[in-house]
Amino acid sequence: MARIKLEIPQSLPFACQMPIRVTDLNYADHLANDKLLGLMHEARCRYLAHYGYTELNTEGVSFIMGDVAISFKHEGFQGQLLEIQVGVGDYTRVAFDMYYRIVILESGKTLAEAKTGLICFDYDSRKVRSVPTALRETLGDALAPIPN
Repeated sequence: MARIKLEIPQSLPFACQMPIRVTDLNYADHLANDKLLGLMHEARCRYLAHYGYTELNTEGVSFIMGDVAISFKHEGFQGQLLEIQVGVGDYTRVAFDMYYRIVILESGKTLAEAKTGLICFDYDSRKVRSVPTALRETLGDALAPIPN
């Protein structure tokens, strides 16, 4: 079985911390994959809030998720504190990718890397919208080369 390969930028501009709760565990007593997606959602909301945005109003557009990919590297267990790093890039006319690196703080090990494809959307008209220039300028591009 070929594993998915994600190209996550080395440096992601935002980070927040969250513990793994008992309700985040599965039958094997480690972090459940669906619960990690929920933690990523929380990190995405915190990232957007850092810039004064919400998922329903970011420079006049909302987001709808087009895809998600998660590559697990290690197990996570109850009580461990995670650092979820977030950044964006790979813009198209109507969408962009949001990247996540989830690190177990006590060990420094990467628990998972992930990306979500977010499409700019107008829920009132049920139509796709262009990525606002101001959004791109504010969030930047984690894939852009670092100037020398």
